[in-house]
Amino acid sequence: MTTSDDALIRRAQALDPGALAELYDRHFDGIYRYLFTRLRHQADAEDFTEQVFLKMVDSIQRYRPRGVAFSSWLYRIAHNLLVDRYRRAGREAVELTEQVQDGRPHADPATLAQNSEDRRLLIEAMRRLTPEQQQVITMRFIDNLSVDEIANLTRRRPGAIHSMQHRALASLNRFLLEREQVEARRA
Repeated sequence: MTTSDDALIRRAQALDPGALAELYDRHFDGIYRYLFTRLRHQADAEDFTEQVFLKMVDSIQRYRPRGVAFSSWLYRIAHNLLVDRYRRAGREAVELTEQVQDGRPHADPATLAQNSEDRRLLIEAMRRLTPEQQQVITMRFIDNLSVDEIANLTRRRPGAIHSMQHRALASLNRFLLEREQVEARRA
């Protein structure tokens, strides 16, 4: 956190409307994107983003950095809102495979795939990962969160996130190489 962030947060903790508005402006896009990629519905993502910032205002006076970025604290609020929603709905968080399958235009084309065959292979490869690995890959490469942010959100150590990411990428790579070899033999 920079000195200006520290000062801004102190002003926000004093309920300075300008500081609260600046925090909102700085973090709105990232929180909205995080929620939209999971909810896949614009109105729901907007509602949840609003709830995150209302909770921020309600809780800002109790915020303590504890070596974690302010944005990580906001992502934790968003994550908890999603967990509550899925718990109430009785279902698990959306997997990356579903995100890829629906072909939404906001998905990163370099990460996903340029054509339907590549997309199909990626979906098939992702399904071979554990739900935890899918979550880490989604947060890291779709949401562009840092390892520390993912660790904070999932309440795991950064080393565990690194290991999980490494194993997931190795598994994806093995699967895709095996598929490539099978295709080469057919040709």
